[in-house]
Amino acid sequence: MTIHPPADGSNAAPELLAEIERLRLLHTIGQEFNSSLDLDELLPRVFHSVLTAVHAQGGSLWIAEGDLLKCVLALGGSSERLVGARMPIGTGFAGDVASKQKTTVVTRAMEDPRFQASVDSADGGEVSSVMATAMVARGVTVGSIQVTMKAGEGGVFTQGDRALLEGLAASAATAIRNAQLVEADRRARDLAVLLEISREITSTLDLDRVLRSVVNLASRALPFDRGAVGLMENGRCDLRAAAGSEDVNAKDLASKDLAARAEWAAGRGEAFYLTDSAAPGSDAERTFLSIFRDDLAAANTRSGLYLPLKDEEGVLGVLIFEAERPEFLTDAQRELAGILANQTAVAMRNAQLYHQVPMVHALGSLAERRRAIMKLPRRRLYLYAGAAVVALAALTLLQWPLRVAGSSPRFRPAQLSEVRALVPGVVERVLVDEGAAVARGAPIAMLRDPDLRAERASVEGEAIAAERSAERAASRRDAAAEQLQRARVAAYRTEAALLDEQIAALTVRAPAAGIVLTERPGERVGAHVNAGDVVVALGRTDTLELEFGVDERDVPRVREGDEVRFRVDALPQRTFAGRVISIAPLPDSGGETATFPVRAAVANPDGLLRPGMTAYARVLTEPASLATRIVRGPARWFRLLFWRALP
Repeated sequence: MTIHPPADGSNAAPELLAEIERLRLLHTIGQEFNSSLDLDELLPRVFHSVLTAVHAQGGSLWIAEGDLLKCVLALGGSSERLVGARMPIGTGFAGDVASKQKTTVVTRAMEDPRFQASVDSADGGEVSSVMATAMVARGVTVGSIQVTMKAGEGGVFTQGDRALLEGLAASAATAIRNAQLVEADRRARDLAVLLEISREITSTLDLDRVLRSVVNLASRALPFDRGAVGLMENGRCDLRAAAGSEDVNAKDLASKDLAARAEWAAGRGEAFYLTDSAAPGSDAERTFLSIFRDDLAAANTRSGLYLPLKDEEGVLGVLIFEAERPEFLTDAQRELAGILANQTAVAMRNAQLYHQVPMVHALGSLAERRRAIMKLPRRRLYLYAGAAVVALAALTLLQWPLRVAGSSPRFRPAQLSEVRALVPGVVERVLVDEGAAVARGAPIAMLRDPDLRAERASVEGEAIAAERSAERAASRRDAAAEQLQRARVAAYRTEAALLDEQIAALTVRAPAAGIVLTERPGERVGAHVNAGDVVVALGRTDTLELEFGVDERDVPRVREGDEVRFRVDALPQRTFAGRVISIAPLPDSGGETATFPVRAAVANPDGLLRPGMTAYARVLTEPASLATRIVRGPARWFRLLFWRALP
């Protein structure tokens, strides 16, 4: 674009200077956008550069995911609650501009229903102007940018701001699209490496070769400085392979320290990621550092990933990756490492089973035993055969309920009611204490709203004045004036009745009978509550719900109505019972295996059980024989092994 100076040297000069400055700013920020292909680094850079350039105090950045927009960044008031939210393209303010691929400027944002659907007004002030634009690269909608609350100029965005935002969005769209393509290509390469590792470790039943292949080939996909894998035997970790080394010296001090860290991770039974030894971000990391801080410092280790290798039979070993820099793995790389750990566990189990089945010796031993049995007297053979029949009958015919263990059981009230304020006000008195029994309709708290009472008195005064005016009109025999004043009296009386209902609602009452579960409700005195805010929570404790998780392998056996038996830490000598009332159709998120929530109703007439208690629960499912119990686990494992082996 070529900019010519004004022919008359008039007032166009400031506009040209502004346009030149805008183009310089676009060029500078565009270069900054294109300086990185890391999507996690690029998105915050784009967002904050746009806010600074258009002098916006808040806004949000949305990225397209198929037919949805996902808010990845937000700033300003309650807009920050949008992070992680999703909306279909075409709905809301940001989604509308993304679908139409255009820029929109709204000078009175709070009157635009699309903006209301996207974000509430900022805390503490009104959003006077909002501006959003689609980010489009080569005809593909990458996302949209929304900015609000301009600093200065009356809080309203100008046409210059609109042009600047459009230019920045075009540069950002190209940079983000390039970063997404690079990330997709990197993901494809990582999966290709993972496939190569899988083929390598499943092509052999030599355990040591499997372990060496895992730690050495993993360096193609994971940027670690130190990698190792060990076997768990009797609670001890035996390091069997290290990246870049043919042999592992188990007597070396560094190897001993590494094995100790692996044993700690195996004891947890789940993956552990140390983000930064200098700045731990969780209780688990702080516990880990309290034990191994000196060992990590000696090894110059800042972060590490420790993955227990386990299957349904237990923990087989530990896969370890450590680095000399903090947070050495991204979320995608950690997911890749988890898949690698699962494949390694399967390969290790196959190799161990292969070495544990000496076929020749087993067949020879069986033949020798058969010859010894055939030499026995016939009477003893009959005796042994009868004993075998009795044992077989006991194994197959005697049945009793199979107990399915429940994980993380917790009690909660069977009926939980939240007592909410019907009108806004300040809590003047709380009439109940924690643990108190409350009947339905009983007063819970008193709210104070002097403005409401003042308005009621004002309306009453207006009604009295209108009545007097009606009487004067009647005395003058002015029927029209009298009818008008009577209508005003009726309107004021109706308004007074509504205000009386609101004043009555200042007394918060219990919607249902129950026990006060809120801790220290008296501390709410003096607090301001809005209509719909929770004042206290009520619940029934004569009947509780016991919620626990059932492993996906056992959930098909559980049925509604099955008996649940459990014990609690407070009364370990007593066994309580309940009945399954529901089984969730979807599992809880997280964890390597799916766990389905199951709820059971538990009678609690004597009040011995309380919400929040820890329990140890088992579900009594359909009866099963001893033989079924013995072969159940191995049969499941062999079926899955056969399925995996199919081409």
